[in-house]
Amino acid sequence: MAVAVAASLSTPAPSPAAGGRGRRRVNVAVASLRRAAAGGGSSWRSERRLMSELERTVTPGAAERVIRSYVASKSERAALAALSRLLMDSDPFAIPFYEAVTQARWFKWSSIHAAAVAALLESNGSAEESRSLISDSISRLHSTSSSSEEVSLFYCDLMAAFSSRGMRDRAMDFYSQLRASPPLSGKKTYTAMIKSLCLMSLAGEAEAALREMASRGHQPEAFQFGLVAKCYGKAGSMAEMERVISSMSDAGIRLGTGAANIVLSCYTSCRDHSRMLAWLRRMRKLRIAPTTKAFNFVLNSCPTVASMAQELGESLPLSTAELVKKLRSASPWPAEAELVQELLTSSSVLDKAMDWSESEVKLNLHGFSTIAAYVLILQWVDAMKARRALPLEVSVVCGIGKHSDVRGEPKVRELAQEVLSRMGSPLRLSMRNKGRLVAKRDRVKQWLATDWSSPVDEESTDQSPNGDNQQPFLLTLMRKLGQVLSPFLQFSKGKA
Repeated sequence: MAVAVAASLSTPAPSPAAGGRGRRRVNVAVASLRRAAAGGGSSWRSERRLMSELERTVTPGAAERVIRSYVASKSERAALAALSRLLMDSDPFAIPFYEAVTQARWFKWSSIHAAAVAALLESNGSAEESRSLISDSISRLHSTSSSSEEVSLFYCDLMAAFSSRGMRDRAMDFYSQLRASPPLSGKKTYTAMIKSLCLMSLAGEAEAALREMASRGHQPEAFQFGLVAKCYGKAGSMAEMERVISSMSDAGIRLGTGAANIVLSCYTSCRDHSRMLAWLRRMRKLRIAPTTKAFNFVLNSCPTVASMAQELGESLPLSTAELVKKLRSASPWPAEAELVQELLTSSSVLDKAMDWSESEVKLNLHGFSTIAAYVLILQWVDAMKARRALPLEVSVVCGIGKHSDVRGEPKVRELAQEVLSRMGSPLRLSMRNKGRLVAKRDRVKQWLATDWSSPVDEESTDQSPNGDNQQPFLLTLMRKLGQVLSPFLQFSKGKA
């Protein structure tokens, strides 16, 4: 792999403006890499410093020294987390970074990382180095008396890694090699194969693997059925998706919280609002509450709500009642308004996101998309209005963009600031935590006692030439100035 490493070090990294660095690939295949990178002990600032240093290097030798210094000075978890980030971003420095990791004294071979590096090598034109890495990895597994299951898992990881980069033929080669190996043994291997086949949009093969799994005595769970059902749904095969969902009960799977929310996610994969609505109503009758993931899935599949949260237009609804009313009048999808209203009838997601204590009430928006965060904020404000007593401090935790699609761009925080500002909220950015909006109880109580509403739609406003665009501009300017200056004013009050 030395030739590929040298080529990578001499290849200029894509600039942020080009969308190369910092932008994560949103793909099912990188889910394992995301898990390795999340909370792995490597902070976003530490990784950003590494990237900054690498961008300043002018020779391959200098870049190699920076990488080796980073790997030597960081813990195993931190170094592997940084490697996962580089692989997710398809960064040219991922290959020399992996080479440095393999030479660390704590190095342990990882199927996920080896498969991801092999796929990146081949996509960069280093096919020979990719094949050599794969061959060496399989030889390593055989020489260390690893079970056939570990070899099979490696083939599954190779299928996922290569298909995610558009190399479907190579992924099918690995599938053929997997099938030519000794018979699969173990639930973990079957699950990995089903996931990889679904990633390749091979729903029929995935369902056949599901049946084979059951025939060998490994009882499938709702998760495996959900993978296959979603694969059919994404392909538009609604009848097949419904058939797989129905077969869950035949397999003895009880419709609990996990299974019910997996079925809901299947319907969201094909944006079938009417089926989602019917299933949510069935869940309510069975007293099964939607989870945070389901909340995200459902709202992300609502195009009108998504457009509102992304555009943040002047007529943005600022209450759940206004939101449902606008959806009924403006959404081209008949069931969208009813779907959102049904989702809001349950407070399970809000209750889980809120943390009440004697000193503080906190709304935690971690794990929510910007679309879901917008709706949750509206629901939260309604709940706060209904409360008679509040603790000393009220806060909304938004994060600083560490888990955003573009790392370092806090989309949820920006949305929360804008929406709450339009409501006239006193919550402002904390001086001690840039990912938290905070305000004292008295100011929040005064705010909740006032009434606010969204601006009237443009069609019904006065179209006089004198004040058509100036007032919205001035209001936005004043809001922005207030957001910038409020932390300093709070700080000066504290010192006084």
